Amino acid sequence: MSSNQNLQLWVVHFMSSYYDDGIVPVDERFFVVAENYDQAIEKCKSELKKLKKKYVKNEIKAIPLPMETLVVARDSSGDGRLGWFSNKELSPVSLSLKKDKEEYRIAICLVPKK
Repeated sequence: MSSNQNLQLWVVHFMSSYYDDGIVPVDERFFVVAENYDQAIEKCKSELKKLKKKYVKNEIKAIPLPMETLVVARDSSGDGRLGWFSNKELSPVSLSLKKDKEEYRIAICLVPKK
């Protein structure tokens, strides 16, 4: 990756199915740091190979993940409570690839409008 200014958080959504005594749906999401659509897809190819199934009708989509869509929560483990607290249902979001995890972390900041 050439410039950190062009990096975005992407969600790569892999949808498919395979046959194992019936049709089994596959719905996997990978969170990666990439500059563009093609790079996001390319980074996930090794992870998709790990799923090791013969899939039918694969569909792969990648979209930049707007930070505005993430649900605000806080880690309360430091003040005697367990887990994360929010007023909405939480789904954990973390980077999917080891290399991304070594180089980046997901963080959100407030930017003044003026």
